[in-house]
Amino acid sequence: MQRAILIDERPESYGSFFTDNFADLAFNATTDVPDLYEIAFDLVAEWRSMSYSAALPATIPSALKSFHDGYTNQEESEAGILKFANVILQKVAQTTPEITSDPALQKSLHDQLIRISAEIDEINNNLRIELDANAVWKHYLTLSPFTLGLSGTLRIVFVAMYGAYENFIVRALSTAYGGRRFSVTKRKQFEKAFRDAFGNLYENCWDNDTLRSYRLVRNALVHAGGRVTPPLSGVPIPVVVHNETLHIYPQHLKDLYDLLKQPALELMEHSHFRLPQNANA
Repeated sequence: MQRAILIDERPESYGSFFTDNFADLAFNATTDVPDLYEIAFDLVAEWRSMSYSAALPATIPSALKSFHDGYTNQEESEAGILKFANVILQKVAQTTPEITSDPALQKSLHDQLIRISAEIDEINNNLRIELDANAVWKHYLTLSPFTLGLSGTLRIVFVAMYGAYENFIVRALSTAYGGRRFSVTKRKQFEKAFRDAFGNLYENCWDNDTLRSYRLVRNALVHAGGRVTPPLSGVPIPVVVHNETLHIYPQHLKDLYDLLKQPALELMEHSHFRLPQNANA
């Protein structure tokens, strides 16, 4: 049994998605509530690490290019040329002893070696050999371990990004209630507590059509091997579907980040965390 692996083949698509000022906004919004600040810090750390993970594959060709070009096109210094000439002169003197007894001949030969070495070095500098990073990327795309790993990495990052957000939501709710534990699986209890503390942020932060679609994608990736589940068949699926299988592209990670960061920030800024002794605790 085989399953097609669909990936975005454009290397430029794999840049970091965590490039805005969300971290600064999150820290500024929570610095007055130490327990909330810790939760915000963990969310920022998780999303940042996931962003680096998603961008890592596309850095391989550029890293190889930098190493190759820097190594093969390294310019020879004047000291290097002089050292080269001295070594050659010593080697020639070992096989031609009469050179050692003629200082004028030694100097003439040494000067000629320096001149020739400099000419060769100049020619080499004009013949720079640069690696084609795009060609390296295309070569990697022909390697099934790479494409399989790339696809798997994006799936893992998608799940981890959503998981970090869910963890943030549950911990924030717990903080609002003085450390009381909650679980999203106990839906009625979770919803009532959330609404009592944060009002209509329940829809913004947790239960709206778009968030629900991404949550169902996450559940399918974790519990159904990435195949389309019955709940997903009735909603717009925000990722690529091929042969009833979900495929994650870098843009989907960026879309998920853009979807989650604003409600996360709204929750951090909510006045409930600034109430004396947390009214719902």
